Amino acid sequence: DPAARSLRRGRAGTVGVLLTERLPYAFADPGMLAFLHGVATELADAGQALLLVPTESNAAHALVRNAVVDGFVLASLTPDDPAVADILSRRLPVVTWGQAKLPDVPRVGIDNARAAAKAARHLVDPGHRRFAVFTFGSRPASSAADDGLGDVGVPGNQVAMRHRVAGFLRAVRDAGIDPTTVVQVGAAANSRTAGAAAVNELFALPAKRRPTAIFAVTDVLALGVLDAAAKARIDVPHKLSVVGFDDIGEAAASTPPLTTVSQSLFDQGRVAARAVIDLLAGNAAVLPRITPELIVRGSTARSPGAA
Repeated sequence: DPAARSLRRGRAGTVGVLLTERLPYAFADPGMLAFLHGVATELADAGQALLLVPTESNAAHALVRNAVVDGFVLASLTPDDPAVADILSRRLPVVTWGQAKLPDVPRVGIDNARAAAKAARHLVDPGHRRFAVFTFGSRPASSAADDGLGDVGVPGNQVAMRHRVAGFLRAVRDAGIDPTTVVQVGAAANSRTAGAAAVNELFALPAKRRPTAIFAVTDVLALGVLDAAAKARIDVPHKLSVVGFDDIGEAAASTPPLTTVSQSLFDQGRVAARAVIDLLAGNAAVLPRITPELIVRGSTARSPGAA
């Protein structure tokens, strides 16, 4: 009996990944897919299985507490999520991925605000002064001073997005530009269709009021902007520059190729899985520093009319 063998060995041979979204989201979002690909690759190399556990099915606290796993990777959860307490109560090896910082728990992730600042400087330096920031969800950062202190109660997958918006606004302010002039657009969802729909209102503005540069907090939204720009016959990058975030596979293949902040999601997945495996072996988790890199491609150029 498999359960009896696991009990005798004291190991299930499985690592759980706790998701903030419904299970289908893990197979629809390219960024999450890249991360899970990395997790699965590292676990397979170590002879471990992978179990996906969605928090949205954990209302009675049974799903997490009864999951037959040896350890967990918490994917983009916030510390105040009830599922976090459920996991910690099991006293299994735990690694977090994303913004969640828990005492004495290894964390894999990047400084989203600092990474977004790279995108802002890339647009400011060639003369852009009219910006729009595209995010999704109901609570984007409200100002350059919003550094995440208002994250309590915000869904885990949106915390990183809020930090990216705040980092972009802060860099714009540091360049001497009033961050309140930056148009913040909230798409209905993190999808190309939603990104394209959200940008159409901006395209309806007179050319002199229209942003010359758009920063989207995910590549998926940025690709939607490119889709809408092509349909509206707006020249990217000569009339509009677009920057995304993540560097998913579709970014390099888009028309034009998308300038984006690369954060090596596949590698982060491998690092997170390796950290759990190390903890299971009684070793300290080794977490290499992950430094996002701005990948400049064909979707950005100097601001129209800039000297």
